[in-house]
Amino acid sequence: SDFCAVFSCNESIAAPRMGRVTVIVALVAVLVGYLIGTSPAGVTPPTTPPGSPTGMLPPWPVFRVAIALNEFFEAAAVATRPPPVQVKTLATAYWQSEISYSLTKSGAIDAVGAAGGVACEDVAAKLKLVPDFLCRMMRAGEGIKLLSTDAQGKYSLTPAGDMLRSDHPGSLRSFMLMINEETTKAWRAAGTKSLSSGQSGFKEAFGKEWWAWHNEQGHATQMRQFDAAMRSLNADVSGALLIDWAPPKEDALVCDIGGGAGHMTAAMAHHYPKLKGIVFDQPKVVASSTKDTLTELGVSDRVSAVGGSFLEPLPAALSSCDAFYLQFILHDWADEECVSILSAIKAVAKEGSQIVTTDFILGVDGANMEMAKRNMDINMMAVNPPGAGERTFEEYSALFARAGLKPPQLVKLRDIISTVVTEV
Repeated sequence: SDFCAVFSCNESIAAPRMGRVTVIVALVAVLVGYLIGTSPAGVTPPTTPPGSPTGMLPPWPVFRVAIALNEFFEAAAVATRPPPVQVKTLATAYWQSEISYSLTKSGAIDAVGAAGGVACEDVAAKLKLVPDFLCRMMRAGEGIKLLSTDAQGKYSLTPAGDMLRSDHPGSLRSFMLMINEETTKAWRAAGTKSLSSGQSGFKEAFGKEWWAWHNEQGHATQMRQFDAAMRSLNADVSGALLIDWAPPKEDALVCDIGGGAGHMTAAMAHHYPKLKGIVFDQPKVVASSTKDTLTELGVSDRVSAVGGSFLEPLPAALSSCDAFYLQFILHDWADEECVSILSAIKAVAKEGSQIVTTDFILGVDGANMEMAKRNMDINMMAVNPPGAGERTFEEYSALFARAGLKPPQLVKLRDIISTVVTEV
């Protein structure tokens, strides 16, 4: 046929080709079957409200393939990068953070806006900035994929840059600002002074520990920024948790220990219409933000707020909880305080209730995620009192045992974080 004349459909050539294709297809089928067969089943909440963060996450097999491909290409890039280039890349890595921070802090990201299609000179005029300097900064922002340009050289936001808009529903603007302001000084101090003093980087840099400094009247702006940064991270965490962990029952009472404004408990309530909740945090937090937030999110009829400290005996109001949830709490504290927190929960909890902790669990993911978690471990050294840090599952198990709790189970999530669950 004409097709064979063009593509050489000679049997002697076609047969080996078909054989190789068959082998490749078979290997792919085996891999897909393995991924499907060994992947967790996940959880389907009874309700998925519009805008649910669970929709951002792929099925487990797809997630695992994406992670594996990312690991492969990153390893290949590192293996083929000459040592001098590697060192120079590390030495200048903070330049990208500075570009990102500048574009966010200056208002350039917001000035480009969701619509985009603007010239850098117009952005400079609107913000009363030096055109040459801002245009160079925006050009660098294009290089790190926060901005893109059209044929006329006008700028728009990429999907990543879009998330730095102050009016984006999942905005990470506050997180970008917080990480690149007081935290940077704490990191520098942790890497220099803390190595010989044993104090946190933050105390070395500011003379006080993180919470004491942020709770001062003169640092109210930074505290609000921190609260906003933590809220901005909640969508990813809540989405990952809700599709791989389920409350003990659909009408459970879930108590969020150190739950801040209550966004996580509200997310649970939105996905479990029969669920009730209690957000437990410092009285100042409860009075200033939690109650208003629960009302704003439409769950105040099922979720209440209770003030107190988890380093002290917990109130009797928590004795009916079916699950105690702790998100990014234990990594803030040394072992002794962690055992004290867990023991306080055990003392008030009813038999059979769960203790559920979500943190950056070391040693359970691939190389890229583990590197990010090691960085977070240094962040704990920088901003928290001595002893705070990320832990392995075995180290968490030891803490639970010291508090007199049952051996925990590890619940992997489709994220860099994982959850550890035990029963009282």
